[in-house]
Amino acid sequence: MSTKIALQFGKLEEFIQEDLHHDNVVRVVALDITESVSSQIPGLRMAGIGVHVRAINDAGQILACYLPVASIQLHNFQLSNGRREGDPTWQAYDEAWDKAEALKERVIAYLEQVAAEKGFAVRAAGVIDLGETRPLRATWVSDPILLTAD
Repeated sequence: MSTKIALQFGKLEEFIQEDLHHDNVVRVVALDITESVSSQIPGLRMAGIGVHVRAINDAGQILACYLPVASIQLHNFQLSNGRREGDPTWQAYDEAWDKAEALKERVIAYLEQVAAEKGFAVRAAGVIDLGETRPLRATWVSDPILLTAD
């Protein structure tokens, strides 16, 4: 079984400089990667919410760029019955998801403009698995929202 090499980018602008063309699909999804924080404190988790941009190039390498939105510490984490109405932690979690979805839509619009020139496809579904590799936190310097913020 061959292992795919993952190339992670610290800037979205660097990701799009890769040799992507008509055979490539760039996948953009908002994800929550929840990890245990401490083995001494069961139920304590850190939720990392952000937008993941990934593609596989012609050489079979995984190209990845992770745009973080928020890291939220969750106690006694259980999505099914752990939510409490009015809980500030869960309010922050929901707000982070809203921000991630908005960022995902901006990233898709940006990538579709680039794709029109380079010819690759953009999809808002599917996740290319990085295995045990931790995503490198990246930035998007030319994000229209950042450019208009004072």
